[in-house]
Amino acid sequence: MHDEPDPERVSRVVAALAVGERDPQRSLCAASAEVVGVSGAGIVLVSAGRMLGTVCASDTVVEAVEELQYMLGEGPCVDACRTGTPVLAPDLDALGSGPWPSFREGAVKAGVRAAFGFPLLVGESCIGALNLFRTSIGPLRDDQYLDALAVAGVASRTVLGWQSTARSDSLAWQLEQVPAHRAVVHQASGMVSVQARVSVGDALVLLRAHAFAAGRTIGSVASDVVNRELVFDGAAPDPEA
Repeated sequence: MHDEPDPERVSRVVAALAVGERDPQRSLCAASAEVVGVSGAGIVLVSAGRMLGTVCASDTVVEAVEELQYMLGEGPCVDACRTGTPVLAPDLDALGSGPWPSFREGAVKAGVRAAFGFPLLVGESCIGALNLFRTSIGPLRDDQYLDALAVAGVASRTVLGWQSTARSDSLAWQLEQVPAHRAVVHQASGMVSVQARVSVGDALVLLRAHAFAAGRTIGSVASDVVNRELVFDGAAPDPEA
């Protein structure tokens, strides 16, 4: 299996990933899934090794699975960003005691049976990941793997292209929702840190645990904290609260 797609393949993928102006994010992800031949696709951004949030998702199932990775801090996307190399999980049910136990359980419940993370690289820096999902078990064929590499490269340039059109002191409108999601979680982590008398890192763990136990998104839990509808007073939070 080769590590670099050929120029003709990249050209074909670029043409296939032409996106509309009304909803370029979702169009990019939907086209990515179609080009590779998988059930769905999502793109996330990272900074300093931390997930900032989802740029786009091809459908609601992918949105839920991407939120799960963000909430738990584990999954193929996280590892792809950390290692800078593709992370392939063709059978989430068969991983047994392998990596990402909570992610695997949640993804399978959502209907995803295989997941593949491809880093978005700019030089040697990773700015995010392209995540591909299947509702059936099975590895990517060699041609699909090469298409995924090409799509990841095009996605990286697309995200950078969006940002290049924005003012130097602002984000491209296509990316505005990413830091907004991160901001509320960051603010809530600081508040929980004070309330529960723990470090900010441990506060984020509490937020993630509460969201997972309650079957909610970490963003919605963080909003409740910021709006003072949920308080972590040092005791284990009640998921039904």
